[in-house]
Amino acid sequence: MFTKMVVGVDCGGGACRLTALGRRFRRFALLDELFLPDLSSEDAPAKVASFLDRYRLREARVVAALPREAVLVRFLNLPAEAESQLAKLVEYQLSSLHPYKDDQVYWDCAVVGRDAKAKQINVIVALAEKSQVNRYKQHLQELGLRLSSLTLGATALATLVKPLLPAMALMVCGRGSGVELLSFRDGDLSATQEIPLEPSASAQGRFEREWHRALAALPLPDPAEVPWFVCGTVPPLFSEILERSSPLPPPKLNLKRRPGSADFDWSALAAAYAGFKRRGALSLINLLPAKERWEPQPAMRLPIYAVGATAALLALVLAFHGWIEIMMYSRALQRALARVEAPAQRLRGQNQEIGSLEARAAILENVQAGNWQKLHILQQLTKLLPDGTWLQELHISYDTVEMTGYSNKAAEIVPPLENSPYFTQVEFTAPITRDNQNREVFRLRMRLKQAGKE
Repeated sequence: MFTKMVVGVDCGGGACRLTALGRRFRRFALLDELFLPDLSSEDAPAKVASFLDRYRLREARVVAALPREAVLVRFLNLPAEAESQLAKLVEYQLSSLHPYKDDQVYWDCAVVGRDAKAKQINVIVALAEKSQVNRYKQHLQELGLRLSSLTLGATALATLVKPLLPAMALMVCGRGSGVELLSFRDGDLSATQEIPLEPSASAQGRFEREWHRALAALPLPDPAEVPWFVCGTVPPLFSEILERSSPLPPPKLNLKRRPGSADFDWSALAAAYAGFKRRGALSLINLLPAKERWEPQPAMRLPIYAVGATAALLALVLAFHGWIEIMMYSRALQRALARVEAPAQRLRGQNQEIGSLEARAAILENVQAGNWQKLHILQQLTKLLPDGTWLQELHISYDTVEMTGYSNKAAEIVPPLENSPYFTQVEFTAPITRDNQNREVFRLRMRLKQAGKE
């Protein structure tokens, strides 16, 4: 008898894997696994129904990991104070994080790391087109699965493997359609990149580029010192590149495998493990709209049974003791109401105070929105301006940026700004001159492509 059960799903490439994980106190058991090579096959719903009924999983939460290629991932470093209003803060910057319209994407964010010394948090933002999410959701619902979460496989996998890895490490998770590269810095997930198998002619080159890019992001003087691990089924095309890697150790779950099971699917197991709500665990990315998330509520039946039993007992007592019992019940009810009246009054007062504080916070956030935009523009200028360029004055209005400065080659400033997704109509407002140090002095004006947004 398990106190809780979760079904983890890993889908991608037209196939699907299901893992049923049960927990009793602190011990986990791998109940069973199901592999569906073709989601569109006619017998797939029947196989899933048999799988769910075998272990009474109809009331279990279902957490599905979307394919990595369907999700756009961004990492943000933010002040630690921003965590209390994280969702609103990310929403302010949402339009700069993806190439779609804001009403065409589902998104969610979670804190994946904290730097107490720098007083910063590392935030992962996952975005996916609504059309893709709805397509995968429909496929899974047609199989008879009631979804509680559509998550990012990398965050679920990071939660499972974090105790198994050193502070700095790289990990490759193999799938049938390619591999996913995960980078861990100070024990926290810092990057994730999908490397598809097709086209196979350039797969190895893509893998090596992403591999070296991930190594360069880790603060170690010698990239050879970074350990790397492999899990899942790696396509043969990448086997030679990963021959010096180490297999990932078994998860520290106090896990009991089902009889005859030699291995398990890491991604589906990680999705199931992420479905257990644990105290102190990081928030799970969930791209499923809140109103569409199904949550089992078996405990809700207990109050109904208790109220029914109490009503039957009271009816029996009243039948034998008449109006005396009625008077006693009425008095007891009045005493109970008197006991809860004071806490109810305090709760109403607290709700009013919370509403007042939220209104004040909203005002402060609106005031600070302009500062976030200016900081974002400064960050983009720092990246785009060529070396040997210095700014003396910078004026930022609602839709225009004007700046004055000097440069070794002022003519090279315009192309990167014109090609930027943030600026347009870049032009010099005065002729280029030279100062006493033979540097070119310029005055330039440009417009913001998305005025008033961060």
